[in-house]
Amino acid sequence: MGINPFTPAFGSMPRYMAGRNEIIDNIRKGIQNGPGDPNRATIFIGSRGSGKTVLLSGISSAVSEDGWVAVNVSANDGMLESIVEQAKLNASHLLPKQAAKRIAGIQAFGFGVSIESVPTEAPSWRVRMSNLLDVLGENGTGLLISVDEVDVKFQDMVTLVSVFQHFIRERREVALIMAGLPGKVLQLFQHDSISFIRRAFQHHLGSIGIQEVKLAMRKTIESSGRDISSDALDAAAHSTGGFPFLIQLIGYYAWQQSEGKKKITAADVSQAAVVAEEKMDQMIIDNTVKEISDGDMSFLLAMLPDEGESSIADIRQRLSISSASAAQYRLRLIKFGVIEPYGRGKVQFQMPLLKKYLLKRYGAEISRD
Repeated sequence: MGINPFTPAFGSMPRYMAGRNEIIDNIRKGIQNGPGDPNRATIFIGSRGSGKTVLLSGISSAVSEDGWVAVNVSANDGMLESIVEQAKLNASHLLPKQAAKRIAGIQAFGFGVSIESVPTEAPSWRVRMSNLLDVLGENGTGLLISVDEVDVKFQDMVTLVSVFQHFIRERREVALIMAGLPGKVLQLFQHDSISFIRRAFQHHLGSIGIQEVKLAMRKTIESSGRDISSDALDAAAHSTGGFPFLIQLIGYYAWQQSEGKKKITAADVSQAAVVAEEKMDQMIIDNTVKEISDGDMSFLLAMLPDEGESSIADIRQRLSISSASAAQYRLRLIKFGVIEPYGRGKVQFQMPLLKKYLLKRYGAEISRD
């Protein structure tokens, strides 16, 4: 049946990325614009499945094509050393012999140990990175550091952001692109010692326009030797709700359902959507719901009786809570990426299939109330 071109595995680059090209172009232009451009300090905020990891990968690939060195890590206790080791490996082709000679003791201490005066102790991470950036700058290039799953509980995360602030002041050729879940990013912003990061460019990764979804799905299918009917494509795109993970998931199962056929039909998409919903529940929504507090969950359940958008006034009445409490729940859930504002005094579900998930599990309970 041919290789399935859709990639619903976490972090896998899609054949065609929908709705993110403008962001990638802005980062590339920011790097070309030189030190001081605000795009060089950017953080992407989104729920699971919103395409954060894929976007970081796309940016790293684009920047590498432009001649920069890119390193990619996830937040953990060893991320600083991983950044150094990746940079050494990825920049090896840019280091002329004379520059390599200046970086003595590289095996023992990493970048930046002088031949003339080798210290008895390994230099700090900031010194090692400064010397690396010096070498890259002399070769007309710079370093992009991308960090996925930001988490301020790791000291390496705090150190990285703190040192990066000094690199900006020194006008070095370096950029820091990060991504994380809304709650984790909020904790990062609230850390007193790295308050600088609150001024980074922030992108909240919401849903992608249906027309862009249709274009990406059609290109993926047609470039892989099959066709899709117009009604099937329309049904598939709307079933995704513009959610990046669902684009790949529904596309994947629609391709599987159409085995042995040249054209994917609406029936194939309908069957694919059923399977995709089950996988979405297991892989994304289950974990998201586990992280929502009881109070926030009560707010979500109070939205279920409404056909479309929900009025904050109605939610307050159903829960018998004050306007201040309702405002706190609303703000937290918006930051968490599960609901979104809908006009004045109203909200609606943002994460696709979340409302359906909650109705399946709590619908009978709501009806009794």
